[in-house]
Amino acid sequence: MINKKGETIMKKWLSLVLAMVMVLGMSAAALAEAAEATYPIVTEPLTLKVFQYQLENQQVDFDNLWFYQELEKKTGIHIEFEPVKDGDWKLKRNLMYADGASNNTYPDIIVRGDPDAEEYGVQQGVLIPLEDLIPQYMPNYYSRLNMNNANASIPSSDGHTYYIGNLTAQNVNHEANFFINKTWLDNLGLEIPTTVDELTEVLRAFKTKDPNGNGEADEVPMIAGDLIHQTQGVYTHFAMFGVPLSRFVYANIDDNDTVYFPGYLPGFRAAVEWLHQMYEEGILDPESLTQDSNVWGTKMNSGINGFTTYLRLINSALSAETAAEFVSIIPPSAEGYKATTPRILEIPSYGAALTVSNQHVPETLRWLDAQFETEVMLESVNGPIGGDGPIDDTMEINADGKYVVKYIPENNGLYEVVPVYHGQFFAPGDYYFDIFDMPPHRVERAQYSADYEAAGVLEKTSFEYLYKLVKPTPDEAEELSRLFTALENFMKESITGFIVNGVTDESYNAFLDTAKQVGADRYVEIYQGAYDNYLAAQK
Repeated sequence: MINKKGETIMKKWLSLVLAMVMVLGMSAAALAEAAEATYPIVTEPLTLKVFQYQLENQQVDFDNLWFYQELEKKTGIHIEFEPVKDGDWKLKRNLMYADGASNNTYPDIIVRGDPDAEEYGVQQGVLIPLEDLIPQYMPNYYSRLNMNNANASIPSSDGHTYYIGNLTAQNVNHEANFFINKTWLDNLGLEIPTTVDELTEVLRAFKTKDPNGNGEADEVPMIAGDLIHQTQGVYTHFAMFGVPLSRFVYANIDDNDTVYFPGYLPGFRAAVEWLHQMYEEGILDPESLTQDSNVWGTKMNSGINGFTTYLRLINSALSAETAAEFVSIIPPSAEGYKATTPRILEIPSYGAALTVSNQHVPETLRWLDAQFETEVMLESVNGPIGGDGPIDDTMEINADGKYVVKYIPENNGLYEVVPVYHGQFFAPGDYYFDIFDMPPHRVERAQYSADYEAAGVLEKTSFEYLYKLVKPTPDEAEELSRLFTALENFMKESITGFIVNGVTDESYNAFLDTAKQVGADRYVEIYQGAYDNYLAAQK
């Protein structure tokens, strides 16, 4: 895991050092001293407890992962992981905080997920402010923090920084991408659908005309993984009806900077009516409303599915055989509506936060910063380099002095050796594109994003302005949290009911009335005020 860069990489590092001297106003001696890492970090055994976010569809043995074993050898710090799956994150996170308050003991570190900095940093003081500590103990991370204005979204409403950011600049503007089985289309002599009416007829043909050619009526034309999953959930299909529905915040911003509740859009009713039709005709897998992404992945690889949404095809839960059958398509538009998918922003998400129970803050920050060393960080996502890993080197340095991925293990094999999504990564564009040649799966996503932008199917102003950039007051944040929980439960129950039971004027009017009672209007009102304040501050 110790860097094995060649002369070219060293020159790049020295150039970066000189650049940071100018940018940060530090002396060369001070910066050089800060950049020199001494290992191991501790001389006596030290164990830290980590509350670790984990993707729902990934099985990761954090305790025995090669990456963390090598990191322990390097730093002298042992980690006790408590992995928490995505679907359980909010509940178990809140229980963790409640238990910590009663026992006066929290985990030392919260890694990935969302530690809720406003609630547990600003209001309750459970998370430690880090802005004065980062320059001293995290030189790798600090050297990139202000590149491309990456730090702008990290401070909380009180101005303090309660978490380390996580950022992978890759020119991506959306998460859920639409995919259709091109092999099936070709087998049936069909074209890629561009409207929902055309899609409906294609899906009916998938169901009745044996597109996989096995002589059995086993095809499942349309499948989703969970109701609300951001890449393959049922929510993603509302985009075809002009409704950019997201699991993260039940509010969007229109072209006039007006915040609105997506359930009030006319296309919302049209979407649930169409989904009910697909459910009734046996086109939509009925388990799509409840199955997790693990089950979805297993079904996708069984060769019986025709249409879905997902992140990408390469280096994913899909087998190479399954991925080869599917192609990306622009989301079809329903008659009278323009397809509108949620737009995402390339701004930092949560990397790690430290709690007040942590008695080894300098050591912890240095342990985190060891993961931001260029080669170590790239290994955490792409696999080993240097011949010391449990699998063949997946990376190398090319003639231009950039890191490049040699190959990608099939069936998410990287998760058996490195944390991939679950680790620490902070790479603004000016840094990342200078040291790394993007692997095929990154290029794939960037191409989809370019296609979607060109097709005009992305919302103009991202919902993530509300989710990540605006800073409501602590009281407003608390109210928004309560309203979000109520709205999420209401929306999940309502959408499921509409898909299974159908939609009538009476049931839809009841939905609109109940949305107001649950607090949709108040939810929008608070976000509108916070967004207006954000816009004023930018001016």
